[in-house]
Amino acid sequence: MKYTIKKLLAVALILMFAIFLNGCGENGSTATTAGLQTYEGGEFTISIDPTWKIINQSDFYADIPKETVIAFTTPEAYDGFFINVNVIKENLQQEINAIDYGRANINLSSQNLTDYEKTQEAEIDLNGTPALVHIFQARLNPTEKLIRFVQLYATKGNYGYIVSGGMLPSTPKEIRDQVGSIVTSFRLR
Repeated sequence: MKYTIKKLLAVALILMFAIFLNGCGENGSTATTAGLQTYEGGEFTISIDPTWKIINQSDFYADIPKETVIAFTTPEAYDGFFINVNVIKENLQQEINAIDYGRANINLSSQNLTDYEKTQEAEIDLNGTPALVHIFQARLNPTEKLIRFVQLYATKGNYGYIVSGGMLPSTPKEIRDQVGSIVTSFRLR
């Protein structure tokens, strides 16, 4: 894999604190049930809360890796932290199944993140496409806040996709569940 999981997770943190200040558009979505809207991302769809901000690549700061395709963030911070979901597309240079891709990323997380603690791991089916969900808590470095992550790993051809939701562990259950629903709504076309 071209980039380490630490750099990819750093993208999530940067998006939560810095990218939010940039302007963002709200196009490419259609209404769905359960209060979420389907965002059409070309190669994928994902259901998001219609009140969340959509941050496109054109709005990213220069230090955001080009592998980050899109980010969605709450309009207001919760306890000083912007809850978000982002999609990363990584060129793997070869085909690999989603389960192996996910497990490799989980291994990197456990080795490279401070205070890493796995909460749950599960294989799921995305309309016939296998994927892996990983829920964990960690700090990107010892001075950062502890963050609860919900990540989904999927692959198609030579590309790996990481859909990552980030929030504080103290985030209310209703919002944690919503982030989990958003992450697991991801579908490749």
